[in-house]
Amino acid sequence: MPAWTARMDLKRWGMVSAGIHALILGIGALFVLARPIPEPEEQGIAVELVSPGPPLLAQADTPSPVPAPPAPEPVPQPPTPEPPAPEPPRNQPPQPPPPPPPPPPAPAATPSPPAPAPAQPTPPAPPPAPTPEPTPAPRQTQPVPTPPAPAPPQQAQQTPRPNPLPLPPAPVPPPPEPAQQAGTGQTPPVARPQERSQSVMNTLERLRTAQQQDRPPTARPNPSGSPQQGGGSPAGSAALTQGEIRGLADQISECWNVDRGMLGLEQIVVELRVQLDSQGVVRNVVPNGAPPTDPRARSVYESARRALMSPQCNPLRVPPSKYQTVMASIFRFNPRGLVR
Repeated sequence: MPAWTARMDLKRWGMVSAGIHALILGIGALFVLARPIPEPEEQGIAVELVSPGPPLLAQADTPSPVPAPPAPEPVPQPPTPEPPAPEPPRNQPPQPPPPPPPPPPAPAATPSPPAPAPAQPTPPAPPPAPTPEPTPAPRQTQPVPTPPAPAPPQQAQQTPRPNPLPLPPAPVPPPPEPAQQAGTGQTPPVARPQERSQSVMNTLERLRTAQQQDRPPTARPNPSGSPQQGGGSPAGSAALTQGEIRGLADQISECWNVDRGMLGLEQIVVELRVQLDSQGVVRNVVPNGAPPTDPRARSVYESARRALMSPQCNPLRVPPSKYQTVMASIFRFNPRGLVR
């Protein structure tokens, strides 16, 4: 057999082999592509936290933008008139010449000095006065202190008051005692005016006390005008964010264990409320309503209660300012997400 014939046979069999392989690959690709893609399984949420909040308002459809009106065509402005040329200044009449200055005044005549007066004769010196005889010095006496005027009564006496008490008689100063030693010129001290003023003050105080006892008591108004007990929201009632709600659900789910083989588990829903202390630790768990009586629901209820009070899931990871919101929220346990 010639060599060129062998080469032709080899080339022909290579093409047949390539076609058979391409056919096998095409049939395999059709089987692979025809297999249906499995749909993803729906997974439920095991623990939900229903937080009280304002109702969401339905958002209205965004109105379509109104097309802007076409811009008005510019109106051609009239040409600005040119200002008139300034007129040349007219010939003004010549101003009159200024008047001549007045002549200077004549110098006044200097008066002649007056003639000196004639010298008067000096009077004779008077004779010396006789020296007076020394007189004895008068006896010095000490001044008598004058008592100051009594203090005027207060203005409270001017106001008429019912049933006034009689005023005590003003104290009469005792008569002056004779001098202890003759020739000394001293007088005994008089009564001090402070004592009399104090007596008047005591009398006025008794009058004021008696008047207040006779007057009926009146209510004192509140100067601020505000109620005694203030209202408002309690401390620690800030709203929870979606991230905080999801974080609480994940935290409690780690401590929740339930029998997944229980029949009808996906139909049981348990709702609970919690009571926290100042550190965010759950101290008590109560049902949101009446506790369940069905044995299966009771089992889920007890497991959810143990999860909320588990030391591994306490304290709750929320800020202290939102403890009141957590205690007002509802923990909803739904085992549907745990059933496969």
